[in-house]
Amino acid sequence: MSGFFTSTPPLVLHKWLHDKIGLPWSTDFRALARVVDSEIIAVVGYEGFTGTACRMHMAGEGHWISREFIRLAFAYPFRTLDLQMVFGVVPSGNERALDIDLRLGFKQILYVPGAHPDGGLHFLQFTRENWLRSKYGKESTRTA
Repeated sequence: MSGFFTSTPPLVLHKWLHDKIGLPWSTDFRALARVVDSEIIAVVGYEGFTGTACRMHMAGEGHWISREFIRLAFAYPFRTLDLQMVFGVVPSGNERALDIDLRLGFKQILYVPGAHPDGGLHFLQFTRENWLRSKYGKESTRTA
């Protein structure tokens, strides 16, 4: 499977992510996509920047998760932007997304029952410190 990563054009990447998870447009939206055989198979989007944190959203199709995609997905907020943490918000009905986030190392910091039509919302956090200790953070700090 060949492929490449792209961060442009952001409107196309936002539409793809919106179609998958319903992410509303945000004027500070930025994204990275994984493209295989000229088709987008995954997008990670970032928005809600505060100066030390942002919200991170991921979706994909097929065999979209790769070590390189995950490495780049976290390198952007932590290495490029030097943020201290990213947040994820997952509806309780999306057990697959919650499982992926927890396996990646996100920690649940809050659950709000009744906050979503699926039942509730899980608020998750992944810190720069956890990223630096992870296999993805170690790879991302290497220089070429």
